[in-house]
Amino acid sequence: MEEAFINKIKQIILENLEDEKFNVNQLASEIGLSRSQLLRKIKSLTGKSANHLIRKIRLEEAAKLIKNSDYTASEISYLVGFSSPSYFNKCFLDHFGFTPGEFKNQGGDIIKSTTNFEVAQQVRQKKLGLLFYSIPVIMIAVVGYFLYSNSINQLKEIKFQPASIAILPFLNLSDNKDQDYFVDGITEAITLELSKFGALRVISRTSAMSYKGGVKLSADIANELNVDYLLEGSVLFGGDSIKVIVQLIKPFPEEKHIWQDSYHQKYENTLQLVGRVSNQISKEINAKVSPIDIAANTYKVNTESYTYYLKGRHLWNQQSHKTTISSIENLQESIKLDSSFAPAYVTLAEAYITLNKFISNNEEKLLNREKSTRAINKALELDHNLAEAYITKGNILGKFDWKWAEMKKMVEKGLKLDPNNAYGHMLLSDYYLVNNNFDMAIKEALVAEGLDPMNPWIGTKVGVLYCMANNYEESIIQYKKVLEIFPSYGSVLSELGFVQYLNWQINDSKNSFIKLQEIRGNYDMVKRYKEEPMEDVFRYWLTNVRAGDPKFCSYPILTAQVHMLMAEKQEALEYLEIAYKYRFEYLPVLLFRPEFNDLHNEPRFRELVKKTGVVLNMGLTMNKNDFNFKD
Repeated sequence: MEEAFINKIKQIILENLEDEKFNVNQLASEIGLSRSQLLRKIKSLTGKSANHLIRKIRLEEAAKLIKNSDYTASEISYLVGFSSPSYFNKCFLDHFGFTPGEFKNQGGDIIKSTTNFEVAQQVRQKKLGLLFYSIPVIMIAVVGYFLYSNSINQLKEIKFQPASIAILPFLNLSDNKDQDYFVDGITEAITLELSKFGALRVISRTSAMSYKGGVKLSADIANELNVDYLLEGSVLFGGDSIKVIVQLIKPFPEEKHIWQDSYHQKYENTLQLVGRVSNQISKEINAKVSPIDIAANTYKVNTESYTYYLKGRHLWNQQSHKTTISSIENLQESIKLDSSFAPAYVTLAEAYITLNKFISNNEEKLLNREKSTRAINKALELDHNLAEAYITKGNILGKFDWKWAEMKKMVEKGLKLDPNNAYGHMLLSDYYLVNNNFDMAIKEALVAEGLDPMNPWIGTKVGVLYCMANNYEESIIQYKKVLEIFPSYGSVLSELGFVQYLNWQINDSKNSFIKLQEIRGNYDMVKRYKEEPMEDVFRYWLTNVRAGDPKFCSYPILTAQVHMLMAEKQEALEYLEIAYKYRFEYLPVLLFRPEFNDLHNEPRFRELVKKTGVVLNMGLTMNKNDFNFKD
């Protein structure tokens, strides 16, 4: 019976072998079980996860094709459901001990035993040299100041931390998928609690949640996030109680399950459960670090209020216009039921800030900023120990009020409570930028990138800083690295197009803008870029943007940038002044863009600099190798 079940599973996987999107959810549907039932059954029969089984079957079929066909490794990677030949090569090496090429040269014999695997590794060592394999495993725990640095000499200069961890999205093992918001809330809460440990580098929620529903192996995820440990978990619901099962995994050098435990808790005591789990994890990890217990949270949650709060955060994290409005509604309901729960006010403040990204009425944006300020002030009045409250307050002081010294003070308070808050480090980067300290601005942005490596906004912002420092080549390299992971991320394509234009790479710039418009589905602009000179396309775009009421202009700073590419100073100044009138939050930092260099001696521009509190002088050209992070 059990053998028949596994054979059926294998048959289904083989029938969908070329479908790179085939995953556990589809497998469960094909076999006629719920996702949670399938996960438990495969785990009990094989001792492996369902994702591991899918990957194993794909790789074994690849080995057969290498041995018995004339397909190239790249062709085989697609035939067995991998979307990237380079990723296929890495997985093949991890599984068999040989690259596909070496495997074929060895005669196509599948490596099964540990002894043979070690022999395979010895063959590779002779080819690559023993020096490579002498690099200690501790290198994996390097803090992500220089995620893209490959030199061993550079790595020796980087500051180490004792341990690093990513909390992967917990699984909802109930049949009710409407509870996903709660499960995501538990994941996020544990992330926030562990972030309070200065001895740990904790990957941000944004990067960790990008693996939700994925099929990657633990070692691959740990490698991509540059962490030592992974925390996996699942949640079961029963009446007014929940059960949380967690396991701590150390993926390198071989996957090892360090610790596993389960927790039962009344729904209304969820915060206490989060504290217990976080403390236990920290003690397991910090064998070489003096453990610091998280203070037990004695707040007893109003069950209904907390439900609205978790739904509100879940919706806000989705970052769309519709979900942000729904998020605000849920958070307001949470506050009505329990007006003393400070985290609800923090998320409400953030939701009002997010809402402004999706509306064009600049007067309405000003009202949302006022609502955001009131909400965050209330949160700090209720709780003086919320790191995220200080970070959000700092964001408002900087982006809305342009009070940079006060912003820095608030952000540093937040980072003292939560040193792993990536957005806090990005705000510090802004502070140093407006004070003309490019060295520190880039350094803080790189710290944030290490904490949130799968966040394309942060990666793009690092590139923008290089561009502002007049280091166009480093900026282009950074943007292309972001595009390797997020090929459809519009913001990075836009920034790449601008810096290529400034660097006189006109054809490359045109191609970047064409890709951007293709992603957006704007085929009229695609046609114009292909058939007309760049200046004519810019002119056409400006004509359309300027046709509307400035009150509804969503891109005044971008409009000013394009005017400067056309050498139209007065028109550019007009739109920078519109940005100031409606308090566009990014105006102060964007005054450093190189497109505006020719405005530095203009009285109107100098007045904007004075009003926004920034230091005008441009920074020096630099790259990552210029930084020294040794204490």
